[in-house]
Amino acid sequence: MADRTQRNELRAILRERFPRERSQLLPALHYIQDEHGYLPGWAMEVAGWHLGIPSSEVYGAATSYTELSTSEPASHVIKICTGLGCRANGSQDLLERTKQEIDSAKDGNIAIEEVPCGYMCAVAPVVKWDHDWIGRATVEKVKAAAREATSI
Repeated sequence: MADRTQRNELRAILRERFPRERSQLLPALHYIQDEHGYLPGWAMEVAGWHLGIPSSEVYGAATSYTELSTSEPASHVIKICTGLGCRANGSQDLLERTKQEIDSAKDGNIAIEEVPCGYMCAVAPVVKWDHDWIGRATVEKVKAAAREATSI
């Protein structure tokens, strides 16, 4: 929950940068996400208040666009490609096994996401660990990267 100071600072920024028009909802949400890494509930309330839009509509817009997130991001993100080339080289099994292995890990602050294409078919299957790609990925390689980054 944000304190009064954070709310007042966000109100001032929204007043300065975004006219009180409905059309400013998505730009305001993008700004908030850029600042916080996600869309905190209190910030969506402030944006709705500023723009004169009910909170339910703000939340509906925030959850309708895949580039916006209403939950706090994990410290680490594993993206596993499940495109055709990767799937043919075992990425679906890699995805399931990685979920099993990482879910049982000590650090619960790792998100596992499926990516429709990593555009690296020549070294399929591929996994993106935070900002680094792992080609010809295996569960062992993913676990090694997790251990190195999080001391699992």
